[in-house]
Amino acid sequence: MRRASRRPDPHATRALAGLVALPLSLTLLSGCWLPDVSMSPDVQGASATASSTSAPTATSATSAAEPAAATADRPSGDLDAGSVTHVQPAGDRDLVIDYWTTQQAVDWTPADTKSIQLSAHLEGEEATATSIEVLVTRFSAVLDDGTTRTTVVDDRGEFALQPPFTYGTAVELPPTDPAVDAVTVTVQFDLLVETGRNTDRYYRQTVIDTLELPLLTQETDR
Repeated sequence: MRRASRRPDPHATRALAGLVALPLSLTLLSGCWLPDVSMSPDVQGASATASSTSAPTATSATSAAEPAAATADRPSGDLDAGSVTHVQPAGDRDLVIDYWTTQQAVDWTPADTKSIQLSAHLEGEEATATSIEVLVTRFSAVLDDGTTRTTVVDDRGEFALQPPFTYGTAVELPPTDPAVDAVTVTVQFDLLVETGRNTDRYYRQTVIDTLELPLLTQETDR
């Protein structure tokens, strides 16, 4: 005797198919979400915005630096440190000239009156230096601004220069043209040097020295 077979329940079959399809759907859905996380359009947009805003900053800094590059630097001058010593040959001896100023030479402009002091003495041949007479018969200082030459000191006389004597004076430089960015001061000593001890005969010796003094103008920087 054969048993009667049971017909499958259609509701159970559909439920089982739904359970099988559910994991597959979840897998497909999770695969669709991955591109959204790894390639966010907002992040790329922010980077592009940052790049576009940083470029003008560099350009602005370059533009601000251009005027400074166009400004000429002030060259160094003989009295920038406040004093300087020059040595010039005078026959068999040396004429040592000390220059100094109480002003700030690095701040001098064409409109300033510049005050300079100097002191000169002889060195060398110490054994006979004190016994042979040396006289300064004329001292002059000439200011040259590149266009004109002006005598600012012209001192004449017979001033003893052999040791222990020295020759000292002050030099005042008047204002110059506003466009002048440097001046030169040329000093000249006219000396009478005795030919020997107590000979009362002399020969002439001329010693020349210069000072270079740059000035601040609107086109120069410190």
